[in-house]
Amino acid sequence: MAKAVNERTSLLTDAGGVSGIWFAALWGVAILVSSATMVNLNKYLMQDSVFPYAVPMVLCQFTFASLLNGVLIIISPGLYPSITRSENKVTMRSLQLMVMKILPVAVAFVISVLASNMAYYYSSVPFLQMMKESNIITVYLMTLAMGMESFEWKQGMVLVLLAMATLGSIHGEVRFSLAGFGMQAIACLADASKNVMSGSLLSGAGQKLDPMSFSFALSPLVLAFVGIVFMVQHQVEGAASVPSEQAFLNSWRLLLGNAVLAFGLNVAIAMFLRYSSALSFGMLGIVKDILVVLSSTALLGAHISPLQTVSFTMQVVLLCTWTYMKMTK
Repeated sequence: MAKAVNERTSLLTDAGGVSGIWFAALWGVAILVSSATMVNLNKYLMQDSVFPYAVPMVLCQFTFASLLNGVLIIISPGLYPSITRSENKVTMRSLQLMVMKILPVAVAFVISVLASNMAYYYSSVPFLQMMKESNIITVYLMTLAMGMESFEWKQGMVLVLLAMATLGSIHGEVRFSLAGFGMQAIACLADASKNVMSGSLLSGAGQKLDPMSFSFALSPLVLAFVGIVFMVQHQVEGAASVPSEQAFLNSWRLLLGNAVLAFGLNVAIAMFLRYSSALSFGMLGIVKDILVVLSSTALLGAHISPLQTVSFTMQVVLLCTWTYMKMTK
């Protein structure tokens, strides 16, 4: 069994003779394409005439992710080393302790995904993406409060300028929606909390989970919490919270594609991290943000004001500066 796992891992590393650098590049392209496609597909689905049901949409995503994770761990256990490999297998007691740590991550993830999808109903993709650029500020403040970072004036000044650029992008929004702004603000706060807590599980000291094992443990918890949210919503809104059979029939291909993209994006991120550095992933995230904004204007006809163009350009430059400072200090 161990030999089979090692052979599978070797094949995965070699990728049929493709070097590690080119393999990472392929996964990087997969992240860029799937991210831009998924964001625009979410926006399209959330239209009144298509499938404006954020909670059922997320239920579909994580039902698919939970089922597919279960299939993958059976046919390719080497993808989940923290759970399947004897040399670094997480013990049952450790797993129970980790579940208690994963629960808050799952709650934050649910809030982030639901609020983000609901924001698509009210606001344009470029506006929401520009708001997301401020996530690094929230993460930095949280890590400072938790003692995981030490304050440096140069980094602080970059983040102040980033906050000003973000305010400029918000002020420049022609079709500003308070509901969309509020939903995205909640999503950003929850996403930052999720990232900080996930970081301690994926890269903290002592026993930790690899990305795929983390996804395996997280998906069913998120599914359970979304199910609870759906039941509460149904009690409050009644039949209005449940898509009709016709709505599912009309959109099932899009929903399946959305679920495949969501799972594929998580896998692509995990694989990219395996074959690249944190600096590469940080720079890839900046390229992804640019691609999402450009694709939304081209595919969905989203409008960007001159002030937003200048502000977003500043955000990109400042994020590149921040990434360089973090990786070279």
